Amino acid sequence: MRNRKGFTLMEVLVASAIAGLVITGGFRLIAMSYKLMSEIESERQLISAAREVWLRFRTDENMPDNGTDDKKNFSWQTERDSIPVDDYELEFKRVTVTIADGRSTVIYVAQ
Repeated sequence: MRNRKGFTLMEVLVASAIAGLVITGGFRLIAMSYKLMSEIESERQLISAAREVWLRFRTDENMPDNGTDDKKNFSWQTERDSIPVDDYELEFKRVTVTIADGRSTVIYVAQ
């Protein structure tokens, strides 16, 4: 029996290929995580802006229908609408809130 002191070329190639796949997969996971974290942060900012606009409409009678908040980098636009409910007309405001990166959401504020 021969006394081996190292790895064969085939063993080194297979090990290198496996290591390359693992490293490539790791970098891809890291890149996807950064992208997902930025999307989550943007969504959090959008929800926060929508919540603040909704609270302003509910608490401030003089809240303008359209405007911007330069400190927090968001804007809103309002459309008045109504729907018939039995013998009553339900009036509400459809408010589109947009943050700095262009994402927007719609909230509804009853009058």
